[in-house]
Amino acid sequence: MSKRNWIKAFAPLDRQRLLQTAAESVNWIEQYGHVDGDVESWDVMPGKQVEKDALLLDDASLYAGAAGIALLYLKYYVATEQEKYLRKAEAGIRYVIRKYRGKEDFATEVPFLQGAYIGYLNGPAGGAYVAKELYKITGEERYKQFALTVADDAIEAAKDEQGALTWYGFYGILGEGGLILFLLDVYNTFGGDKYLDAAAKAAKYIADRKEDAPQGGYRWYVMDTETFPTIGKAGGYFPGFEYGAAGCGYILASVYEQTHQEEYLDIAKKAAQYIQNIADYSEDGEAALVKYNDTYLTDLYYLGVCQGPIGTSRLFYKLYRITGDESYKDFVIKLTNGLLAAGAPTKHSDGYWRTNCYCCGAAGMLEHFLHVHKLTGNSVYLDAAYEAAEAIIGESTYQHKVRNWYTSWNRHEPDRSEAYVGLYHGSGGCAASLLALAQYIEDKTYLPGYLEDPYQDLYVS
Repeated sequence: MSKRNWIKAFAPLDRQRLLQTAAESVNWIEQYGHVDGDVESWDVMPGKQVEKDALLLDDASLYAGAAGIALLYLKYYVATEQEKYLRKAEAGIRYVIRKYRGKEDFATEVPFLQGAYIGYLNGPAGGAYVAKELYKITGEERYKQFALTVADDAIEAAKDEQGALTWYGFYGILGEGGLILFLLDVYNTFGGDKYLDAAAKAAKYIADRKEDAPQGGYRWYVMDTETFPTIGKAGGYFPGFEYGAAGCGYILASVYEQTHQEEYLDIAKKAAQYIQNIADYSEDGEAALVKYNDTYLTDLYYLGVCQGPIGTSRLFYKLYRITGDESYKDFVIKLTNGLLAAGAPTKHSDGYWRTNCYCCGAAGMLEHFLHVHKLTGNSVYLDAAYEAAEAIIGESTYQHKVRNWYTSWNRHEPDRSEAYVGLYHGSGGCAASLLALAQYIEDKTYLPGYLEDPYQDLYVS
């Protein structure tokens, strides 16, 4: 008899075990919660001091802070229908609302990547998105009003440059580009032409900065290479999602869906052309990976959401949904096959270091595999999702019914491993991905999702 049948720890994953494992992560996060009346926030890095202007570590943000934890709780509520999780989600968003300073939150004095500090993932718009999701479930007017107020303030804070809107010029999805997706979401949910108009004008800023790529198609110089550790090396173009061509094309395609401005769709297609032209293909042509940067570290392949095949595929899925062109769907599958051919989610590589999170680790992979299984019906991808879940659980630290994950979030500091709570870069994201698999096992529906994830369209009947 296989020991998988008689040793519980090695039993196949089922919905109950996935829910329990996610609950153990919530138990860990709750140790670092701070309740103040009907408001709750959480330590971003438990036991560690976080600098006031630390990039992507704002304690109210979607990426690392209370907005992201609130979205985790909202996912848990939808998966289990337990009211206590809805109350937690509301408490987290009430913290975001309390901390909000208005238009001032769309201004910063940091010397670099200012757009990332005020953008969707790190700034107030992320919390406003979750507030909107709460409004859809609760009907509570204050959540709707907060989402609208943040959208209004974002528009007022933008600068007009020759008919194009910008904030600080960092137009990747990680930065200001994400605000365009937020404004589109507000427009789709509540109406209001001013939100659509602002999104289109901000998209013009991106469109105006396209460059002809030597390989064909369009690319963008979104930021200097390796700016995050403030090395600031000049040169290089990123093809990926969070701060590269895939993200720029994705934003423009998203605006096209609402405005039908053909120019934006044409540019998005040219972004896809550039990515396909620089991709590395397997001998049989059935798998592909795209280098991290097309002129710098050209032998480095990220494998996650931020700059890997998961995020990059989102442009191609978006174009497939818009155009019906099967070649875009085929490239989604090739990128996913490339991810598997690289050995992920169990084999680590230079572009998939020990990063246990949604942004660049196995948590993002798990959700992506579910989407591609939903898209294709091919059991290979569902098997990969289970394998990702096993890898995630295997990387966790468990003691006394409390579970968390350590991650080397910064590739430039591979020897530094921290336990973050965040949805995008910490234990929150690992728990959320396990919830996604649990829900998929149950009925293949979609939990309250990530704004920048187009695959949620697959789950709309």
